[in-house]
Amino acid sequence: MEHIISLNDLLDSLPDSEKTGSVKAMVTAEYWHELKRMRKYKKEEDYIDLYMYPFRQAGSQFIAEFEVNDRSKPVKNEYNWYLQNTSQWLYAGCILVQNGEVSTHH
Repeated sequence: MEHIISLNDLLDSLPDSEKTGSVKAMVTAEYWHELKRMRKYKKEEDYIDLYMYPFRQAGSQFIAEFEVNDRSKPVKNEYNWYLQNTSQWLYAGCILVQNGEVSTHH
């Protein structure tokens, strides 16, 4: 199942102060790049879920997280530094906007 925010909604979730033309262009490029990578995991498998969320603020950063989960794997007590359960993750990361710069982290 795909739980992917639309590109327009993703851009709308950024504050106006970060919506410069170059930031919007870079976020757009990263959005399509990550979505293509995520869909490679999906193929025709019903037990693979794709998620991409709106930007949220963390200090001076704006973070849009994404993940690919494999529901055929058992849920275990496996958490990362951010207390996210990672036991079903196949791929995960974020698009980060800060001070007019855009980067991705995996």
